[in-house]
Amino acid sequence: MDNLKQISSKPLYHQLAEIIRNDIYQGRFKKDEQIPSEFRLSEMYNISRSTVRKAISLLVEEKLLVKIHGKGTFVTNSNIDQKNKVFMSFTSNAELLGKKLITKTQNIYYKEASKEEIEFFNLAEQEDILVIERLRIVDGIPIGIETVFFTKKYNYLCNENLNGSLYKVLMEKYKVIPFTGSKTIEICYATKEEANILDVPRGSALMLIKDKVNDSNNKPLHISKQVLRGDKFKYAIKQ
Repeated sequence: MDNLKQISSKPLYHQLAEIIRNDIYQGRFKKDEQIPSEFRLSEMYNISRSTVRKAISLLVEEKLLVKIHGKGTFVTNSNIDQKNKVFMSFTSNAELLGKKLITKTQNIYYKEASKEEIEFFNLAEQEDILVIERLRIVDGIPIGIETVFFTKKYNYLCNENLNGSLYKVLMEKYKVIPFTGSKTIEICYATKEEANILDVPRGSALMLIKDKVNDSNNKPLHISKQVLRGDKFKYAIKQ
């Protein structure tokens, strides 16, 4: 059984939700199977029942669990295949690898949507989209440049502090859950600007990671592009 870290920047209910989520994905809890009661979970992890309830509520919002009055809490979606699992953010990926991550928002602006973006977001021709550029610093070293594209529906992000987990802002403040999508990983070569920011020679090989992500209602959420130093960071994929 995984233990909760009492001294951690991550709240206890988030830690418990992550454990239960992983148990579902790894098949320890099957579809339609009842998970332990709130009382049992509070005993198992030595935490309050209110903390357990917050963790369960988070997973209910993600549609992984459902609460049935008088019966208990049951798994709803354990049979999601690999490409449809809850999408792991860069922040979660860094945490999985035990890295200290700092994110700095570099720029927020609008641009005319490309053909790819028009098709993914189902936009009208010539429509503008929101672009958020952020620098990723891991263990004190700039290792990645992230560019995220949203439709103007998400203009409210312009007023948020995005020097942290973008997904946390979406989920906790706006109840928008990044859920399914596709990921491609390939090699690219540092441009002059990327080389300056990441402190590598121009033309150095970098990882290029592209995500197209839908929300829990299967609606297009965002496209993102990350350019990463492969010599300083390994991208983990949870099975």
